[in-house]
Amino acid sequence: MSEKSLSRRSFLQWSALGAGAIGASGLVACASGDGAGEGGDSLAETGLTETGEWKNAPCYNNCSCGSSRCLNRVYVEDGVPLKMRSDEAEEDSYAVPQRRSCLRGRAKIGEVYSPARIKYPMKRKNFSLDNPQGELRGRDEWERMSWEDALDLVAEGIKKMIDKYGSKGILCGGSTNISDGYYDQNVCLLDALGGSVHHEAGTVSYGSWAVADTHILGGSLNMTNTPHHLQMVTSDLHVMFGCNWAANKAGNHTWFMHECRKRGAKVIIIDPWLNQTAQAIADEWIPILPGTDTALVIAICHEWINAGTFDQEFLDKYCVGFDEKTMPAAAPANASWKDYVMGTGYDMTPKTPEWAEAICGVPADKIRELAAEIAAVDKVDFFASQSTSKIPAGEQFVQSFYTMALMHGGVGTPGHYFGWSGIKDFTSSMVMAGAYCPVDADPVNPLMPEGAPVFMFYPIPVFDKLGDKEWLNLEPSECWRSIKAGEYGRDCWPGGKIKLDIHAAYFGGHMSTLNQIADTMTGIEVVRGFDFVWGVNPFFDSTRQYCDVVLPCATFWEKPNKAFFGDASSVLWFDQILEPLYEAKYESWIAEELAGRLGLDPKVVNTMTDAERTYATVRDGIFMDGTTYETSPLLTITQEEVDTYFPGTTGQPQEGKFTFQEFREKGILKAPLTEDMFVPEPWMAFINDPEGSPLATASGKFEIYCETLAYMVNSVGYSQIAPIGMYQIGDPEQGAGTQTDAYPLLLWTPHSLRRAHSVNDNVTSLRQAFPQECFMSVVDAEARGIKNGDTVLMTSPHGKVLRHAKVTPYIVPGAVAMQDGAWFEIDEETGIDLGGCPNVLQAPKSSGGGCQAWTGTLLQVEKYDGPLTLEADWARPVVTPVGIAE
Repeated sequence: MSEKSLSRRSFLQWSALGAGAIGASGLVACASGDGAGEGGDSLAETGLTETGEWKNAPCYNNCSCGSSRCLNRVYVEDGVPLKMRSDEAEEDSYAVPQRRSCLRGRAKIGEVYSPARIKYPMKRKNFSLDNPQGELRGRDEWERMSWEDALDLVAEGIKKMIDKYGSKGILCGGSTNISDGYYDQNVCLLDALGGSVHHEAGTVSYGSWAVADTHILGGSLNMTNTPHHLQMVTSDLHVMFGCNWAANKAGNHTWFMHECRKRGAKVIIIDPWLNQTAQAIADEWIPILPGTDTALVIAICHEWINAGTFDQEFLDKYCVGFDEKTMPAAAPANASWKDYVMGTGYDMTPKTPEWAEAICGVPADKIRELAAEIAAVDKVDFFASQSTSKIPAGEQFVQSFYTMALMHGGVGTPGHYFGWSGIKDFTSSMVMAGAYCPVDADPVNPLMPEGAPVFMFYPIPVFDKLGDKEWLNLEPSECWRSIKAGEYGRDCWPGGKIKLDIHAAYFGGHMSTLNQIADTMTGIEVVRGFDFVWGVNPFFDSTRQYCDVVLPCATFWEKPNKAFFGDASSVLWFDQILEPLYEAKYESWIAEELAGRLGLDPKVVNTMTDAERTYATVRDGIFMDGTTYETSPLLTITQEEVDTYFPGTTGQPQEGKFTFQEFREKGILKAPLTEDMFVPEPWMAFINDPEGSPLATASGKFEIYCETLAYMVNSVGYSQIAPIGMYQIGDPEQGAGTQTDAYPLLLWTPHSLRRAHSVNDNVTSLRQAFPQECFMSVVDAEARGIKNGDTVLMTSPHGKVLRHAKVTPYIVPGAVAMQDGAWFEIDEETGIDLGGCPNVLQAPKSSGGGCQAWTGTLLQVEKYDGPLTLEADWARPVVTPVGIAE
């Protein structure tokens, strides 16, 4: 190794000097193309000689629910990652673009080596199973433990909890094993022991779309029917509600839309602020109060009906419920969408632009102008963000949004699109990795039988399927208050509310449960009342700080290699970048060790070896030809490669589209797309043959009037909705129209370029680049005597947060934004959060079909003159365990 290189020992010593020092250093910079080849090339800009190797480290951030992951390459010398770069493929076209990572992906060295790493097994100093002293969680000092003692203690605690309270007494703050990103064999351990209670009877990402999609459109999710990026360029106008792809999805989504503009399309973004995407690619920004998009959409439809500028023929042929002649036979009179919009039914109020202006703040003349502009363009692409439906009774927006797109017509033909999840590449040449965690091989949670809510995809109970079967699965927004009350649900449920008696919690699965679901302050109170709380994570985040015992697991960079999806047109190869740091272990090892101590066969909780899992991702990879739509193996693998890279497996050689060697060397495989290739249009089969290819809805058509949706949502009792997309105040204490003198502002929580959800909040360089601020309008700031940079107190009915003000003219008056995912840091004397976590403020209210209705929490903001001092995020040390000597 060269004298100018860092040794592993000196690197680790240096990394511990400051909070996230590496994240702020030049070591994470992406090397230039000059002198950056494999080993031995001279790096002119540094004078160093490369004696290490470049490894593939795809980004594991959960951007856009995992559908836009990008390639990172890491230079590793003497076991130490020193610098990064991204996709540098020679080809960089609209059809097959490079997958270059954003700052979040390029900051991974700073995250992996963060001072927030849990280095050793630890327990709270004053904790014992006989006397937990739970009131000290989050306050106590910590003691280092050996792995042997820590595993013995956790196993003893689990056994004691089950013996005393049964499996129903344990809350699992780790996701049901839905993907490799969240896969945690310790969840399987709890399932094998009789199950545990989850908080998955709702959505935390998809908003109100999932249940609505099932019954309005006939698909479990409309994700597969959004346009392919090759199709987007056929639209002449893109109307985007609440979309901020530059922050939410990173990757190439914003670039695709930029290319559409270059080719002549117009982009209109409707959003409470001039967000990063609007600044970059929008031709027009229309500011709107958060959570009021429904009213705007309805008023647009009113103008179309008035002017006759909608596709009546399309509605008559393919839809149910637009007007009286397409209504179900048993429906009441004057109950159609047209009756509601024009004021001839329901509340007898015409939904004019003036009506909408009073709700959403968009001037009536602008609404008329927008409606006329959209109607005048044939090929329109309607996009909505997931967050537009994260409002009380959020199905109302989904219903009205879909109705607007259907009224415009043309669906199933080029250029006419609508969707909510961004660009999808499922319908062309496609590459896909095999499953790392085939969940059908895992133990089943007995507390979630058939008919219980399916996290994200159908998040409400289906009572007809459940019958008398016992089930326990909490709606996330009300999770903490339900546990505190000892019951959850609604009186309208068969048998009424369900009793709860939870006394313990497991926090794992790379999720920060206390931080990432609403009502954090009640969550802290509840967790402090438990008998036993244990956690597994790489980082001492705000959730693990409230455990009794924490066990360090490896980061993704320290885990065995595997194939990993980027999106449907790319597959990524993940090298093991470095050995697990400190005393970190794999979740699989931890779960097997605990299983043995609890009398279980370790193979029950971890059904495959690491080599078998990696091999499955490679062996079962799929290539789908975009011409024939036939599938075949993705990779050619030789017997020598099976024996070398997957020892202990019983694999056989196979022939595929690409070689395994090419995959490992490049780190990425891309589907061979061309702009002239045919991509089936969304809904094409139904549009071409509505009788022979009906939708999987009750009527076989698009249901503008959807009785099934209203029945299912109303049966849960969180909200009451109509069969059409009627605007309503969905909760009397939350959202636009419910503001009070004490709480006159509306909070919404956009994503941050600093984090992917809560991931990366321990990286100092990102803290410095993207401070966690209270974004507010000049109008609201001046009325409160607040200037840019002032310390302000944000107060909701549920908590208090201290932040610095970001005063800007580019945010609609009456609304305040604070970006999601910051790690909370509660001042024990005042109860004020110094970390900037929006869930300290968010309302603990279930809504609709189990949606976390984050948008529109009532808020007040005041200039702060109290005793606390708020340092800049980057200057505030990352929280580390008190009492642990290095």
